[in-house]
Amino acid sequence: MNLSVAILAAGQSKRFRSQKSKVLHHLCGKPLLFYPLRAARSLKPQKIYVIVGPNGQDIRDQFQAEDVEFVLQPEPRGTGDAVRQLESRLDVSGTLVVLPGDAPLIRPETLQELVRLHLQNQGIATVLTSEVPDPTGYGRVVRSRENPERLLMIVEETDAFPEEREIREVNAGVYAFQAGPLFQALRDLRPDNQQQEYYLPDVLEILQRKTGRVYVYQTRDWEEILGVNTRAELAQAHRVMHRRLIQRWQQVGVTFLHPESVYLEYDVELAQDVLVYPFTALLGNTQVGQGAVLGPGVVLRDARIAPFSHVTQGNTKEDPHGKHS
Repeated sequence: MNLSVAILAAGQSKRFRSQKSKVLHHLCGKPLLFYPLRAARSLKPQKIYVIVGPNGQDIRDQFQAEDVEFVLQPEPRGTGDAVRQLESRLDVSGTLVVLPGDAPLIRPETLQELVRLHLQNQGIATVLTSEVPDPTGYGRVVRSRENPERLLMIVEETDAFPEEREIREVNAGVYAFQAGPLFQALRDLRPDNQQQEYYLPDVLEILQRKTGRVYVYQTRDWEEILGVNTRAELAQAHRVMHRRLIQRWQQVGVTFLHPESVYLEYDVELAQDVLVYPFTALLGNTQVGQGAVLGPGVVLRDARIAPFSHVTQGNTKEDPHGKHS
């Protein structure tokens, strides 16, 4: 399949108030950018492009070992302008998937379904959406009345009328495009908004007007589309990702006596019948063998815990008979 992915990481992250790029801040032990990259790779694309701004050297340095191509957006002129930087690099006969670098909760399965429906419908563009409890800050999705599967337009909150702000279906900032029509539409973009920027969502209205083949795919899990623009939103994303990790290991056969009091990072490996007491933190590449008991009050980083060990504060006991000591 002739498919490429663009990950937008050129934002200035002003609201994050940090000396380093927002997408390098950690979520469950991994940089934010790790997660959209993981989702993108599930599509088996020919190429993954990461679009960075002039101050994006720290992103290049941290992800230089990854199989991605970095593309510079010289000026912060909006998401539409960011994608426009790819035109000379892409086969315009293929599909381009675009997603934000600060949306770590998008599941690979959701991205795969978006692309599947896009190709099945022979869409010019398909946009991922969800209905959220509080749509503040998101672009609102206005569907076609004649054919609700199709999009009419995305209205940014700063430009929305009061009745449009009441819409709870919002744009996730994740798209699948036919590359040729996309770049033709990008030439028609105008910065007719309060920010004087070229908004990528505006091309959807242009494409809809010209072709009528712009579709909507709505995920029922609204937490998937949560973006991270502030420290508070980072904490919210952490709660969601951490809950997913706990549930993943519960399905393997791990017991967390009080999951809310445990801290667990992405690369931790837990075997069946591990028992985790409250106030335990498992960090880095920690690996825990079958039947081990951890805590309470234990912090392990890059540790290797033998099967049927009992790890307490400052002490590790092993039972050669396979019983907890």
